[in-house]
Amino acid sequence: MRNSPVKIILKLSVLLVLAAGCKATEKVSLHNLAYLYQAEKQFTEQNSWVYHNTDSTSTLFVEVLFSNLVYQKDPYTGLYTCSYRLSYKLSAGYESKETLQSSFLLSGDSLNYGKNTSIVHSFDIKAKYPGNYLLEITLYDFNRPGGSTWYLDLEKSTMMGKQNFLVLNRNSGLIFKDYIPEGEQFKVITDQTDLKFLFVSYYQRDFPVARPPYTEDRDPVFDYRPDSAFLIPVFNGETGWIMLDKPGFYHFRKDTINRAGLTLYNFPEGFPEIATADQLRDPLRYITTRKEYDTLVDNSNVKAAVDDFWLKTARTPERAKNLIQKYYSNVEEANLYFTSYLEGWKTDRGLIYIIFGKPAYVYRSKGTEEWIYGEPQNRSSLRFTFVQVNNPFTDNDYMLLRSPTLKEPWFITVQSWRR
Repeated sequence: MRNSPVKIILKLSVLLVLAAGCKATEKVSLHNLAYLYQAEKQFTEQNSWVYHNTDSTSTLFVEVLFSNLVYQKDPYTGLYTCSYRLSYKLSAGYESKETLQSSFLLSGDSLNYGKNTSIVHSFDIKAKYPGNYLLEITLYDFNRPGGSTWYLDLEKSTMMGKQNFLVLNRNSGLIFKDYIPEGEQFKVITDQTDLKFLFVSYYQRDFPVARPPYTEDRDPVFDYRPDSAFLIPVFNGETGWIMLDKPGFYHFRKDTINRAGLTLYNFPEGFPEIATADQLRDPLRYITTRKEYDTLVDNSNVKAAVDDFWLKTARTPERAKNLIQKYYSNVEEANLYFTSYLEGWKTDRGLIYIIFGKPAYVYRSKGTEEWIYGEPQNRSSLRFTFVQVNNPFTDNDYMLLRSPTLKEPWFITVQSWRR
C-alpha cells in the first residue's frame, strides 16, 4: 500500500484558509453522482479517513498520490513541479442546503516526480457527538482540467464505530482501505487511552453471490456468533503489531455490549484485482445456467474451463477477448467500489454493475441510492433502488429493492453477454 509515514502528515498551516459560518448551497441529493463509479472521470484514488479525537472534534485525513498528479517542467529551474488545491465541505447530509464548515489548502511538489510516493494532509473539523454529517472532498490539479470529488460520511452517532480507530502499517502510515492482505502487519490506534483490551470476533463465511434482481426470496439472517474470539492488549491507546493469518473478516470492538466497531477484511490474493483462476470462474455464476456453472466447478483445470466457456459463448477469439476484458473490468471495479463484509462483486450493487455496466445517473439521499440507465425523464429507462443496510461491520452495505418487473431486462442483458 502506498501510505506516507505519520511524520509527513501535514497539519494545516498558513496555506489553510478556514471559511467560517454557514453557506447556502445546492443539495447533493440533486446532483448526478455517476462519476463516482466511473474511474476514468476521477484522476486520483479516493483515499480518505475520519478519526474522532473527542466528542466535539474530528480529523479528516486525505492521501494525495504524487503519481496521479501532472508535473510540468519549469523553464527557469528545469524542475518538474505540480500544484494542487485540496478542500472539503461539511454539511448535515445529502439533503442539506447548508455548508457548516469548509476549508482548503494549496500545495505542490518538485521532489517526487516519477516516484510512487504520497503525502497525507489533515484537516481539523468541529463535529459534535451525537450527530452524522457529510464531507465533500475535492482535489483540484492545476495542471489538468477539472478535479476529483468524492463523499465521506462523518458518523458520530456512536463513539464505538470505525471512525474511532486508526490503522497504521509498518511504516507508521495510515491504511485507508478496510481490507489488509494476508501477512501484512499493522497496529490499531484508538481514541481511548485508558482502554486495556480490544475484543476481536473472527468470521469466516462462504457468502452466496447476489440473487437476480427479480427474485423475491429473502436473504438468510446473519448469524452474529463468531467462529472464534480473542483479546488484543492495548497500551496508551495502541495495540502491538497484528497480522491477519486467516481469510475472512475481523471485528474489533471496545466492549462486548455494542456491536459497532472496526472491521478489517482478509480477502483472496491480489484483491481487489483478479489474481487466480477461481476468481475468473466464480463471477460467471451471473451469466451461466446452473448446469454450465456446475460443469465449470467440476473441471479440475479451472483456467481451461473458463477459456472454453468464453470461446463457446463468443464464437470467435477476438470477441471472446473483448468480452473477457469488459466483464472482468466490471468485476474488479465492483470490488473497488462496493466491497463491504464480502467482496464487491458478490454484492447487490456489484451484481447490477457487472451485468448492466456503469449507470448513467446516480442519485443519493440518506440511506438510499438510485441508479438510472437511460434518461431520468424517460419512463422506459431502467431504474434500480438500493437501501442501506444497518450493518455493524460496514457502512457500504446496500440491498437492492427487487421486483418481478426487472426479470425481462435482466434476461435480455444476460443474453447480450452470451451472443
